[in-house]
Amino acid sequence: MSKFKASTRLTEINAEQIEQLRREYNQISVSKFSLSEAFKQYTLHNRSYVVIAKNSNFDEFSKYNQILANLHTNLSQIKSSDVETNKRINSALRNLIKMKLDVSRLRFKTLEIKTSTKPDFASIINSSLFDDSHSERKKQYTISFTEKEYEGYKSKFANKDFFDLLCAFFNEFAVYEKEFTNPSINLVADNTLAKCGEVANTYVIEKKHSEATIKNILDYLLGTFSEKTHPALINGSAELINFIDGAK
Repeated sequence: MSKFKASTRLTEINAEQIEQLRREYNQISVSKFSLSEAFKQYTLHNRSYVVIAKNSNFDEFSKYNQILANLHTNLSQIKSSDVETNKRINSALRNLIKMKLDVSRLRFKTLEIKTSTKPDFASIINSSLFDDSHSERKKQYTISFTEKEYEGYKSKFANKDFFDLLCAFFNEFAVYEKEFTNPSINLVADNTLAKCGEVANTYVIEKKHSEATIKNILDYLLGTFSEKTHPALINGSAELINFIDGAK
């Protein structure tokens, strides 16, 4: 057990209130509710809110990631007799790596986002403690810290009673749930993208050298795909990405 702790006692009614919050949280989140973790997010990082983000386009983004991976694998095996064309191949490969990074943030079904930014839609869980001062406080609650966390906690709240802080935390803590949909997700099934992938794969398998084929692949990957298709797809998830970035 950590020697860096903060403890208080709560009434039975408030203990039941916390357990009800825990029950509701665990029903919708991919992770179990931890009072210690939530309290430390609040006190040490000013993160009072949790957004349970549902990604309705998980399957499509997984498919898109595989398309990018296949393109990268095949393109990395293509070589040209022309120096400038090889430079373009390397440029396209770098783009594909960056695109896979973009998509990696969107390959989840459900994500728990802790943030200090209050969402502009209604919360589904917000369980303030009751003013139950007439009842005996029997249930003990303890928050354990690492030494570094405890130093940060004491420096911010040296003169603040832990019970008051815990009440303030529950007043502020709220959980939100939202399903995010990308309006541009149909671009994953873009016929030109699919055709480019097929051509690149066939080129590698058949091992037939054709500068014209290489040029056509690169013209698409470095042109329409890099400049319009991929940016439009990622921008379609801008709201979700903003929530993720807001948790930093």
